Formats: sequence, structure tokens, C-alpha cells
Amino acid sequence: MNKYKIAVYAISKNEEKFVDRWYDSIKQADEIVVLDTGSNDNTVTKLKQKNVKVYEKKIEPWRFDVARNESLNLVSEDIDICICLDLDEIMEKDWYDKIQNIWKEDTTRLLYIYNWHFDDQGNPDVTFYSEKIHSRRGYKWINPVHEILESKNENKIVTDDIIINHYPDETKSRSSYLPLLELAVEEDPTNDRN
Repeated sequence: MNKYKIAVYAISKNEEKFVDRWYDSIKQADEIVVLDTGSNDNTVTKLKQKNVKVYEKKIEPWRFDVARNESLNLVSEDIDICICLDLDEIMEKDWYDKIQNIWKEDTTRLLYIYNWHFDDQGNPDVTFYSEKIHSRRGYKWINPVHEILESKNENKIVTDDIIINHYPDETKSRSSYLPLLELAVEEDPTNDRN
């Protein structure tokens, strides 16, 4: 019997081409929740066909932190561990059992290997530890873009056994990022990350 209930949550907009691959990599989760923020393709239909809990809400004005907090709020209260996984990301196999074995009673966040970019031969060429696996309570997303999770009390653990791969849609516009970065600097001018 599994010790912990694990949920995957996400935000989406016009991600229909990624739904099958994404879902196949995380279908073992105890709960899968997606907040769709205005798709006009078949993203919502495809997710619902896979029995994903899909909610629809436009976030205006757009901010990534607001959208992610809305999606996190949709995760059931009885979940122990949350994984924020965008639809252009996939979990490598056996992740569910590995997390069950790695997570401890006092763990609040798990740092894992994140392959952000791959070369022409399919080998990871930009890799770092990421930290979007966290306990259900005590976390909040901050920053309008390049958002991060904030918590007052953390007990982080690090593993090389959990791997998430990123395969972005290179055709998708990122034109909204600069105004959001400017807003982030305005909100927190001393934050060197902004």
C-alpha cells in the first residue's frame, strides 16, 4: 500500500498536441488536475476524455503565479504530495514508486533532475535541479513570470532518481514575458532574480 497520495497539477492553454504524451507519463497519479486558461483548440476535450479533472478560467490580467495558485487550489485537500507539471514536460518512468520511497514524513519539497533542453541527438544539454514537487500545504506561487514556489518552513531533499524532461513548443510566442518581467521588477526591485 502506498504511503502518500500524489497529485499532478498544471495550467494549460492550447496544448492539445502534448496531452497524450503528458498524460501517459503521469497517469499513475492519484489525482490529475488542470486549470485551462482559455484554450481554443481541443486541449480541454482531450484532457476530459482521459478523465483528467479540468477547470476553465481566464486569468485577467495574466500572471503565471495567479494561474498556478488557482490550479494548486483545485488539488484535493487529502493529497500529500503535489507535482506541478506543464503539458510540455514529461516524467520519466517509475516516478510514482520512486517518490513513495524517497519522501519522508517531514519532507516538504523534493529537488529532482530537470532536463530543460536537448541537443540534436536527443541528449540533455541544459540540466539542473528543479523543485516543483512539494507538499500540499504551505506553498504559494509568487512572481508574475518565471514564478517560483514560496514557503516559510521547508525540509528539502534531493534526488537523482526522479527526472522530468522538457519538450517546449518552439512556435509558441513568449511576447508577454517582457512586460511581466518589468512588472516583477516593479513589485520587487531588490530581487536579483527579477
